[in-house]
Amino acid sequence: MMAGVMIGICSLTILDSVGESTKRETMKRFKNMLGTFDTVIIRPGSGKTRGMVSLTNVPPTLKFEDAAAIAAELPEVKQVALLQNAFDIDVKYKDKNVSPAIFGVSANWLDLRGDELAEGNIISEEDIGSLARVAILGSDVLPLLFPEGDALGKTIRIGDVPFQVKGVLAQRGAGPGGGSLDNLILIPVTTASKRLFNRDFLTMVIAQLRDPEKSEAAVSKITALLRQRHHIAVSALDDFTMTSPQAVMAQVREMGSALSTILKGIATIAMLIGGAVIMSLMLISVSERRKEIGLRRSVGANRQDILLQFILEAALVSSIGGLVGIALGLGGTNLVARLEHLPPVLSLQALESAAGLSVGLGLLFGIYPAWKAAHVDPVKALGT
Repeated sequence: MMAGVMIGICSLTILDSVGESTKRETMKRFKNMLGTFDTVIIRPGSGKTRGMVSLTNVPPTLKFEDAAAIAAELPEVKQVALLQNAFDIDVKYKDKNVSPAIFGVSANWLDLRGDELAEGNIISEEDIGSLARVAILGSDVLPLLFPEGDALGKTIRIGDVPFQVKGVLAQRGAGPGGGSLDNLILIPVTTASKRLFNRDFLTMVIAQLRDPEKSEAAVSKITALLRQRHHIAVSALDDFTMTSPQAVMAQVREMGSALSTILKGIATIAMLIGGAVIMSLMLISVSERRKEIGLRRSVGANRQDILLQFILEAALVSSIGGLVGIALGLGGTNLVARLEHLPPVLSLQALESAAGLSVGLGLLFGIYPAWKAAHVDPVKALGT
């Protein structure tokens, strides 16, 4: 009887933790990838681009002038950040050679994305204006080019163009797909456009909104402005795509909640099976303890006494099984978290619910066997 409840409570504890930790880790990775949630991401193309955008897989429809117009003409937009990136550029330092993502970014990129520096300085407006050949290394690139860790002030070659290392990014971890977000190098977007890539279009514009609650109105105005600037006919499709991180995160939360619900449903089924085991074994117990029941009735116990006895027995057994299940669940939660490289999440509310459910299972599934025991005929019971 204890084992049935124990398995159910243990399953509930582990699956609830796995569901919650998976949801939090997914949210964290999306936050790392998308940056702040008060933004709108604008990409060239009509939504057919797959994978990470780059200069090789987007049409040249989103210009520097478009970004400037969004920032200047729309009061709903607080600021815009620019991106021009590629993934097929070799980076060299002495005899070492790597091919990280090269991000040409505006001076406000780090601030808007929420990234931090481990050391050095950020790309400044002066760097943007002077087309400075400076670079900030991602934390995955640093040990590959500079195993000794001393990179500031050193000169690397990006596509045979010399750049001086100005800073090193703090580690960001993995994105939603599991890929590293630290295998990149940041350089000024103007330098990337005119000295490295020789391209006059952007791969992404991030518009930060003054009031995230009015994001739909802001998206409509950005859409209207870009369609006007690109001379798109009324019946034609947009030649750009806009994404709201808030909408993406809402979908992630919804999927995470659905996953948690499914996992909790599985655990609930396991507990119901444990409850059925309690009821079945208690019915067998009532049959085997008929003489005990008859003896108690013959010395003065009434039906309520017998009913209370068996209900308390069921509640006690299921409570002990629940406590053991919670203990095993806590251990299992840490083990699963370690194996799956997830942060262990132990919800006090979930533990309280598990403890309450274990008692409730005993009471619920012990009522019918207790009722059967209370209605045993003492004369027949003692005569058998």
